[in-house]
Amino acid sequence: MSTGGSFAKNRSQLRTHFGDSMQDMKIWLSYVAYPVTTAVYFERALRKICRTTTVGPPLPADLIDRWQLQNMKLPLKEQDISTDFVPDMAAILGDTASAEHPDLYLWIESVPGHFPRNLAALKCPKVCYLIDSHLSLPLHLEWGKNFDMVFIAQREYLEEFRRQGIRAFWLPLGCDPEVHKKAGSEKKFEISFVGGIPQGSRRQRLLATLDAHLPVHYERCFWDDMARLFSESKIVFNEAVRNDLNMRVFEVMSTGSFLLTDLARNSGQDALFRDGEDCAVYPDNEIVDVARFYLENQALREQIAARGQRLVHNAHTYGHRVEDLLSVALGGKPDTFSAEELRERSLVGVPPVDAGVHDSACISTARRSFVIPVLDMSPASEYNVTTLLRDLEGVEGDVIVVFNGQEVAEQLKGHPRIDRYAIMKQNIGVARAWNLGLEMAATPTVFIMNADLHVERAAIDSLEQALHSLPDAACVGPQGSFLNFALTKDYLYFDKGSFSHPIKVDAVSGFFFAVKLEHFSAKLIRFENGFTPCYFEEWDLGLQIKQAGLESYIVPTTAYDHHWSGTIRALREISFYERAETAGEILVRNRKVFLNKWRGIAGRAGNQRLFESRFPAYVADQAQALIAEGRQDDAGKLLAEASLRYGDDPLIAALRRFVEIQACKSDKLLQGMEA
Repeated sequence: MSTGGSFAKNRSQLRTHFGDSMQDMKIWLSYVAYPVTTAVYFERALRKICRTTTVGPPLPADLIDRWQLQNMKLPLKEQDISTDFVPDMAAILGDTASAEHPDLYLWIESVPGHFPRNLAALKCPKVCYLIDSHLSLPLHLEWGKNFDMVFIAQREYLEEFRRQGIRAFWLPLGCDPEVHKKAGSEKKFEISFVGGIPQGSRRQRLLATLDAHLPVHYERCFWDDMARLFSESKIVFNEAVRNDLNMRVFEVMSTGSFLLTDLARNSGQDALFRDGEDCAVYPDNEIVDVARFYLENQALREQIAARGQRLVHNAHTYGHRVEDLLSVALGGKPDTFSAEELRERSLVGVPPVDAGVHDSACISTARRSFVIPVLDMSPASEYNVTTLLRDLEGVEGDVIVVFNGQEVAEQLKGHPRIDRYAIMKQNIGVARAWNLGLEMAATPTVFIMNADLHVERAAIDSLEQALHSLPDAACVGPQGSFLNFALTKDYLYFDKGSFSHPIKVDAVSGFFFAVKLEHFSAKLIRFENGFTPCYFEEWDLGLQIKQAGLESYIVPTTAYDHHWSGTIRALREISFYERAETAGEILVRNRKVFLNKWRGIAGRAGNQRLFESRFPAYVADQAQALIAEGRQDDAGKLLAEASLRYGDDPLIAALRRFVEIQACKSDKLLQGMEA
């Protein structure tokens, strides 16, 4: 178990052990002189703090072609003590003055076949760093027994080493900010990849899938050229081989470019870096959607990339790795940092992801009211505020109108069906108008209505009855959806007349819905003013309702009519406060606000499941109903389609397996009857 502390504490421990000058500490670093291997980064970090002597053979010339290293553009060199691939350490010590014998011997995995002999002749602590345990575990377990301590890059295998009696510690790979740095500012490539692409591999299939929809640039390059390519790319693709937390993860983030990666399970990745905050994690079946989403949302993409860069520079450089290794090997520290401790260190000085999200609420206690924000006469729709006021004649309830401008207000402020109104000199936006209307409401039920809505009494009665009878209902409406929150799109949208019974959904559409004022007065939910002037208010409300342990429902009724964007489609720009923006600009900005806010909330204790959609539960209910009716084929089709939309879900997977087993039994029974 790691003791925590800080990197500064590590250095203090080492200085206590070696005196004031760590430059007196002598390290023998053993690896094949291969200019683009991991050990080179350790060498660069070690030479900054202590006397470092490299020991090992030169890179065999034939490997340059076999490993496609022609583009290294780095000189081949010999080590300070040049050897063959199986040097006799006893002989090397015999040829070295005793004053130059090492305080620590560090062997780092580089080129296969490099296995020094007679390590026992070294009287100092002997440690190794194993990088590819996911590919060479049996060999590593045997080779590790030759060392006093073993550090491994792949956390998944840590317990296996310890079961073999080896003193093993997790030390993930990292970056070198002096090498993996931003080079230039022009983004020339949409998506790029640097690395090997084995024929027939998952990596090849994923890159081919991406390239069929989006431009992908590939180069086999190294060092400065690699950093340049990363810097010139909007997105850099990564794929983990057997769940390895590879170098590319840290190197891409170090350049300040956007990392698109899969999840290396059991590697510590999910504790170190958060999807949508520091990088993007793709499921295989959504890789194109995820890539396209971040290509289309530049501000959000660059914010995430910049945050990822700060995190890796704070806690994931090879300087940090060297300090942690030496603190354990020589300084008495009982363990290297855990993933959680590294996460904590990486966040030092980094603002929380939801910093700057406007936090406000305008709510009050109060029974049926109709809140109607009005900007204009809805020129792109056949319905407007005057037709809606006509619909509400004879319908019991207070009508509250918030005029987001003075022109329409002067025409309608004396209308006999308006009970209360507020006139804004400028457009204050939808959410603020809703909040203002709630402040003026004095009823337990409040209906929110777009001015371009046509509504009949039957729809109002249906929603109100459902609001007060459905379990834990906080918001009900006639349309809504299941949401992919991370990509801000629908898994499944329920349009008018497309369902026949109430359904729990992730969010209710914002043009017509009813809420209980008590939830707003208790501050369980609220309308977020930060989305001024429009967009994402209802999705934000849906997540708040879920966070509060309440429910959103859609209720079957067709006693209404609404055409989308009765105002927005007629405007080139939307004016609000002292600003004017196009609908597209507002959408981009508010998507970023929405994701920042909820990434921050979901990252806190107890909120990790907020982004999980109700879609799998709905599909499971539908499938079980079909199975009960004997419609296994229809259930199978439904479940297969749901898997394509949502990805792996245990409940859907279990039901698919059940349907497959039932189909298999039916086939066998049919075959028996035919026999």
